[in-house]
Amino acid sequence: MMLLKHQKGFVLSFSALLLLLAMNCHCSSAHTQFIVGDSAGWVIPPYPTYYTNWSHNHFFRVGDSLVFNFDPKFYNLMEVSEYEYEHCTSMEPLKVFNSSPAIIQLNQNASFFFVCTIANYCCLGQKLAVSVHQRTHNNKPPSPSPSPSPSPLPSHAPPPPTPPLPLPPSASNSNGSASNPPPSSNKTNNAVAFGTNFSVYLLPLLLLGFWMF
Repeated sequence: MMLLKHQKGFVLSFSALLLLLAMNCHCSSAHTQFIVGDSAGWVIPPYPTYYTNWSHNHFFRVGDSLVFNFDPKFYNLMEVSEYEYEHCTSMEPLKVFNSSPAIIQLNQNASFFFVCTIANYCCLGQKLAVSVHQRTHNNKPPSPSPSPSPSPLPSHAPPPPTPPLPLPPSASNSNGSASNPPPSSNKTNNAVAFGTNFSVYLLPLLLLGFWMF
């Protein structure tokens, strides 16, 4: 009984594994259908590099397809060589499409080139080049190249300049004469002069008084 349960569990696990592998293979082999120009379709572009930019923003694998939506009254579609793509000529087109939508199967690992041959629309930018890559399980769109990092700023700022030292006070005035002495020196000189004069006048008076007595 236990052996039967183990065998039943093994069968269920193996079946689930096969289902997951089948789903993985289906997802990896799924083909993508690209609408050329997205909502704008196949028209005179707003600027010359419009379809070039659109192609660079998508990654095409073998088995994918392109869908060109256009008004046949005003536009057409031709698959041409690289030379005619570069020079906007269609002397020897590979394929001609006059009805919309035109579906192009990308069935090989190569480059495909398309132009509109009405008037000078190709020169105005109504042309498309796509590069188709081989389909693999690890096939991923190329990642954009990293932008260069800015140069690092210096970790330490330079020291500020040293301010100049103040000049010492001048010992003389503008005309070169010495500065006046402090008030205390003037008072001392006046006292000395007064004492000298007083002694000169007092001495005769003392002599006169001594003579009279």
